[in-house]
Amino acid sequence: MLKNLNRVFLLFFISIIILSGCGKSEKPKKKFDTKPVSVKQFDTPPGADPSVSADLGGNGFKGDGWNTNTDYSILGNPKAVKGGSLIMTMGDFPPTLRNVGKDYNSYFIMMAEDMLYETLVGEDPVTGEYTPRLASHWQISQDRKTFRFRINPDARWADGKPVVAEDVIATWNLLVDPGILDPYYNELFNTYEKPVAESKYIVSVKSKLINWKQFVYFASSMKILPAHIIGNLTGKEYLDKYQFEFIPGSGPYVIDKNEIKKEQSIMIRRRSDYWAENGRFATGLNNFDLIRFDVVQDEMLEFEKFKKGETDVLIVNRAQTWNEKFDFEDFNRGIITRKKIYNENPVGISGIAFNMRKEPFNDARIRKAISFMYDRDKFNDKLFYKSYLPIDSYFQGTEFENPGSPKIRYNVDSARRLLAEAGWKEKNGDNYLIKDGKVFELDLPFQKGMDRYLTIFQEDLKNIGVKLNLKEIDPTAMFKAGNERAFTMIPINFSGLRIPSPESFLKSSTADEEGSPNWPGIKNQRIDELCAAYDTAFGVKSRINILREIDIIACNEFGIAFGWYSPYQRIAFHNKFGYPEGIIARNLDVITVLPYLWFNDPEKAAEYDMAVTDKSRKMNKEEEENKYWIKLKDKK
Repeated sequence: MLKNLNRVFLLFFISIIILSGCGKSEKPKKKFDTKPVSVKQFDTPPGADPSVSADLGGNGFKGDGWNTNTDYSILGNPKAVKGGSLIMTMGDFPPTLRNVGKDYNSYFIMMAEDMLYETLVGEDPVTGEYTPRLASHWQISQDRKTFRFRINPDARWADGKPVVAEDVIATWNLLVDPGILDPYYNELFNTYEKPVAESKYIVSVKSKLINWKQFVYFASSMKILPAHIIGNLTGKEYLDKYQFEFIPGSGPYVIDKNEIKKEQSIMIRRRSDYWAENGRFATGLNNFDLIRFDVVQDEMLEFEKFKKGETDVLIVNRAQTWNEKFDFEDFNRGIITRKKIYNENPVGISGIAFNMRKEPFNDARIRKAISFMYDRDKFNDKLFYKSYLPIDSYFQGTEFENPGSPKIRYNVDSARRLLAEAGWKEKNGDNYLIKDGKVFELDLPFQKGMDRYLTIFQEDLKNIGVKLNLKEIDPTAMFKAGNERAFTMIPINFSGLRIPSPESFLKSSTADEEGSPNWPGIKNQRIDELCAAYDTAFGVKSRINILREIDIIACNEFGIAFGWYSPYQRIAFHNKFGYPEGIIARNLDVITVLPYLWFNDPEKAAEYDMAVTDKSRKMNKEEEENKYWIKLKDKK
């Protein structure tokens, strides 16, 4: 979950991913050799090392006094069929292919690391309870500070070597190495003492502090890497060596460096010898033999490729696309279908961040005034077909949202009053506000497509005397500017956290940490105190109360002019796939989970192929709205 706690939070505009597959022609053709592969180099016998006793986790281990879970929900569809290919596109090639260290946080890495690497424990997709993964059993000491794990002796790296306790230690060593240039990870994992290998299969770690999230971070968030590959590398050496190369993991997929074309494409292949192929947690997952990611940056080209059958799945980010562009033959015949999926995926934070470290946004009155001019209702009415709802909280749509947080809506009078209070009263001949001989002028970078609403924002600001200069830049440059605090105001779009981690983006110490998500630079002593209290709040109700107080304080800093969110996720796809009843996971976005959750349905694919070649045929369409996860939540 840490990658769903910090890394996932930092997810930005860099990648808008579109999934795709075989091309549409007179008869659909197979484009790639999709046979599963093996990269095994070491032929390790199955099971435990016979030299390790049962008491130390070897053969005969009974698990007395340990925790495990054998009766848990599964995420995949038990009827899923293995095979076939899926081609996916990403809006930009990731700045690195590492899953640790500087610049790791892109959508592609978020997806790929779940396919290549594994954590010590997993979680039930319905209840959130811990489940086996690399570790078959685990323990939490009575004082909640020491955690022990018994690694499954059947677990194997892709190269055939066994997964052992030393791998956990090597991963921790890397995460605390300053050379990875990730201060947050360094600080987080330094809250543990160095893990200890009690045996080949048993590893323990002691937390330096009492924090209800400490087990979560270490057990179900930290992706384990092989010690025999990274064990002798410094953080700097790791960054340099694996900037654009993947370390083979223990997961079901591998990436060959020869199938990485920088700035163009990346190929992921399913392993034929995945150690947990028949494990309960893998039921119905990891179905495509091959997944290819191609860089496609133009949004119109994206849609045309999809319509032509050159891509299979379209993540529909624009309401305009959803409402205006789905009146064509293949959609009307059911060859292409679409879904609105409601689940519990955290909303996250979007809008425009103000750099509170710099003028003029070091003045809260200016931040609030500009927020009053960000007319989200107008954008929604004019551009978004009233598809969205305004964000008014750092924890929007969750039980942690404070209902008393300020609800900022378009208000010219309030904006003018605040600007006047801050000294911006006079105007020049061009009708722009001036103070001390300077025009009130702001620079705002933007990504292609944002100009639809930002030009409205620009005009509204002009009407009150504020000059807004818009400059289009690429996603990578925008992300870099935010991380380095090299902006006055900047659009943001951070994904939400399944388990809120306010210390990662609202604590004062993160304001000046390059690379942290505290882009506005919020520093508030009371928030710091509440973050400390939150860490030791083992009761759910107390955590809710703490986060609600953090929320209202942070909102009243006005570090962000909040944006909007959709209560559902929209996708369109060529009608040949199978998937679970809920389409995607309970609390994840569709981009993250679809590649290893869906599968090629043989019956649908056969019907699809016939419909493609015979224009008199139609395919049945399912209900467009899917509320499986919401209904399940309501039953609880």
